[in-house]
Amino acid sequence: MKKILCLFGALSMVLMSSCSSDDSSSDASDSILLKKVVLTGTDGKSTVNYKYNGNKLVSVIDDSGEVNMYYTYTGDLITKIEFKFPTGEIEQTNSFTYSADGKLATFVRVEKENDELRGYKEVYTYNANGTISVKSYGGDDKTQTEEGGTSTITFVSGDVSEITSTNSPNHKYVYDAKNNAAKNVLGLDKISFVDGEGTGVFHNEVSDTSGATVWSTYSYTYNSAGYPEKSVDNVEGLKYTSEYFY
Repeated sequence: MKKILCLFGALSMVLMSSCSSDDSSSDASDSILLKKVVLTGTDGKSTVNYKYNGNKLVSVIDDSGEVNMYYTYTGDLITKIEFKFPTGEIEQTNSFTYSADGKLATFVRVEKENDELRGYKEVYTYNANGTISVKSYGGDDKTQTEEGGTSTITFVSGDVSEITSTNSPNHKYVYDAKNNAAKNVLGLDKISFVDGEGTGVFHNEVSDTSGATVWSTYSYTYNSAGYPEKSVDNVEGLKYTSEYFY
């Protein structure tokens, strides 16, 4: 099962900054880090807590008992995310490698599937027009050699605006012009487009459309620094509210 990288935004479910002319950024706002999100839905409330080392993300812990995420950095780059159950058992590992100039080169996801470890790999090519071309591969946990599909990623103001793919749903994303809650987390912008989906890091996602289907919509209220303080979220038919604490 594919996992979202990070539970930011509306937990986008909820994954996941910089700027526009209306993002209210300042020297003070550049130090703001999301500490907690409280989600309220038909099943009640849950709380997601974020832990940092400086502006490097250490962990994302969900008190509802779902899978939690633990981050490993090499320098200023995220090189591994482990998805663990509260028991400590690893359900999934995402690994990242980079080129000499700090661009994401490969992404590998390893997870359990029918009691076997399966792998999925993406390799990225950076084009002169600013898009990224992706080739994907599948296989076991050690070798991903089975040819998968290809896709193209387009960006607007640093955020993923569209993903067209031969082997997974196409996506079109719309954002607001305010600060994303993940804006100041180091390294998230480098990995905001992996695994066939985009994640807003600079601005807040308003909608995600695939074909004629709107998968998710979000509406926000903001604090004085231009960061979300509350959102109303509709994600694949699930409705809830998110409250953000910094």
